[in-house]
Amino acid sequence: MVFEAIRKNTAPEMVIEQMMKKMKTGEIAAGSRLPSQRDLAVSFGVGRSSIREALNALSVMGYLDVQQGRGTFVARELPGPDLSIKEFKTALQAGSLLDLIELRETLECRAAELAADRIAPRQLTQLKQCLQEMEESSDDYSRFLEADLGFHQVLSEATANRAFSEMLRFILSKVSAQHEKFKTSLLSPDYRAHSIRTLKQVLACLEREDSRGAAEWMRDHLNAIRRELKDIL
Repeated sequence: MVFEAIRKNTAPEMVIEQMMKKMKTGEIAAGSRLPSQRDLAVSFGVGRSSIREALNALSVMGYLDVQQGRGTFVARELPGPDLSIKEFKTALQAGSLLDLIELRETLECRAAELAADRIAPRQLTQLKQCLQEMEESSDDYSRFLEADLGFHQVLSEATANRAFSEMLRFILSKVSAQHEKFKTSLLSPDYRAHSIRTLKQVLACLEREDSRGAAEWMRDHLNAIRRELKDIL
């Protein structure tokens, strides 16, 4: 696979343009697994941070499918018409939201595991209240998001680890700002239903002290937004 060396100041944009072209012509086949970020960086002659930024944007745009533990694959069905310049720029910026999701997955799956062993009865009640609020706010996304983030905050406190809780509180404040920036009120009703369903499963695992199950359902919950971002560009 041969790529053109590109200028550093526009690296992510030009990586995206070249990869989109090769995907559309079939030079990079639909469903195929991409080389590692290290190998792509060598092929393009840019830093790995530029490659990561480009791959995040392509994922948001629906061209790539990131499968945790397996790698990054080209979508089997590529998106339709090319994005506008504005949408293209938004996709690049949205990569930062994927970075937050990755960090949250690392921390919150572990938080769910710890909480399964340490959560107090009052905190279980608070989680149920957050879920009820999410279910009752289908027409008010701000209210839905507040209740969703509230669930995650209570879960972090249930770790009984103050440092853990404070770190997640800071990250959740960043998440809230990103949701506002990218107008995630446009996320589909199916996404909201999935959020509620997966958090109910997390809660059920906490109630039966199933740490592994709680972590896996939390991972499912957090990864759902990856599939939805392309619909709000």
